[in-house]
Amino acid sequence: LFAATFGCALQLYRFSAQKTKLSPPVASILIIGITAVITGLQFIFPEVLAQFRRNREALLMGEWWRMVTPLFVQALGWPQACVNGVTAVILCPLAERLYGKRLLALYFIPGVLGEIFGYLWNPNFAGSSLGIAGVMGGLFAFAFLHRPNISKSARVFAVFGAAAAIAMCFSRDTHGPPVLIGVLLAACWLPSHRSARINLSEALHAE
Repeated sequence: LFAATFGCALQLYRFSAQKTKLSPPVASILIIGITAVITGLQFIFPEVLAQFRRNREALLMGEWWRMVTPLFVQALGWPQACVNGVTAVILCPLAERLYGKRLLALYFIPGVLGEIFGYLWNPNFAGSSLGIAGVMGGLFAFAFLHRPNISKSARVFAVFGAAAAIAMCFSRDTHGPPVLIGVLLAACWLPSHRSARINLSEALHAE
């Protein structure tokens, strides 16, 4: 999944470099900044991780925020924080170039819905990777549905990435569902194949 993601992202970065005007990645900074602060606090105050991570019993007792807060802490500590942090820094600004502030929906909707599967398959874990998985799905959708404008290799990576996500669902890996949710969510925003070339050409040269 990660090989397909970064291969696709590299091609999409080349495509997005054609834009004549790039806005500051405000949504990306917001997501990465808040996650970094809360993750950092868990290393100073261990109770932050205990209060934010998945806890099925606590959720059933009414701690509804545990459907969201696991996205802001890292159960495996520094190694997980570094991997997820670097991945978010690479993928979130790219997705924001392509989708604008809808990145927030692309991150949090699959991330929160992915927590449902997290509570079923891995009920005591936590990590921002479920939100990042939704962003991955959005990149796959963009590469595939804009195939008149995107390189063939990006489309191949996107197909392999989506196939890997399906396989992960069957193996009860919590990252599979949010990737597919991200694909479906992004597909609802993207133009049809026929109008994609015109719409993207206009967007790339917009002032």
